[in-house]
Amino acid sequence: MDESIDEKRLSWFGGNTDALSICKMLITLTHTWDDIVDKDKPLTESDINEAFKIALVYLPANKLYQSIMPQMLPMWVQIISAYETANTYERNKDAHGIEISHSLRYAAGHMLAYIVILCVGDDKAKDVLPEVWKEIYFERFEDYRKEHLDD
Repeated sequence: MDESIDEKRLSWFGGNTDALSICKMLITLTHTWDDIVDKDKPLTESDINEAFKIALVYLPANKLYQSIMPQMLPMWVQIISAYETANTYERNKDAHGIEISHSLRYAAGHMLAYIVILCVGDDKAKDVLPEVWKEIYFERFEDYRKEHLDD
């Protein structure tokens, strides 16, 4: 990973390396999850094994994650529900649903936003979160819409 990206992300979390680690793990986990469901990118056995290690070992072993796990578990329920709903809209080629699903697919971003707030406080988070959310929503809606409605 590009060191300048890591430095930028580390600044989002006020230098908290455990938070940066969670961020990187969530990115890997959610991208792999998406690729497993969508089957639009080839995954190796190693990719899939890494996702399971993140979910079952590395996240639960992270000290910051351990301290906020009671808040994370309800968020996971919401994230999974949002992702399943987005998958339904995509599969059905529901135009209104595609508008909604673009946001639903990024529900895990709420975990990162919450962690930013925990690490730097409300006031600084207001300055940082606009940049964070733009990186979370890396895919523009028009590109997403074309991918799912103009097949």
